[in-house]
Amino acid sequence: MVENYQEMLQNESNGFIRHNGIRIVSVDEEKSVLEAEITDLSRNVWGGVHGGFLYTMADTAAGAFARIKYGRRNVTLNGSINYLRSAAHAKTLTAVCREVKVGGHVGFFEVNITDDAKNLIARAEVNMYFLQE
Repeated sequence: MVENYQEMLQNESNGFIRHNGIRIVSVDEEKSVLEAEITDLSRNVWGGVHGGFLYTMADTAAGAFARIKYGRRNVTLNGSINYLRSAAHAKTLTAVCREVKVGGHVGFFEVNITDDAKNLIARAEVNMYFLQE
């Protein structure tokens, strides 16, 4: 595991997650935790949090966890998400990623996204492909 993950991710971080206000709070051997404040830019036309925003949180949580825990660059191989509850009244969202299984080239991860009241909003499964350095 990389000791100074915040500095590494800052150097690798892309403008897309910064633009969307998604922050990596912590990464350790067990999980990654991301947070985002919900703004008008996070919402769909009906006032709920946009599904693409939720997917971005899940994808980023899995990618950051895989990068830090294994020290290897990765890209999303496959991802699916189930939207379980509206987050129309949420002020913040938290995404927590945990490892399911990691092999030689592919890692399988699950991500739960909750609102500020701890309601489960979405659950995702994300498969990351480890790139050769």
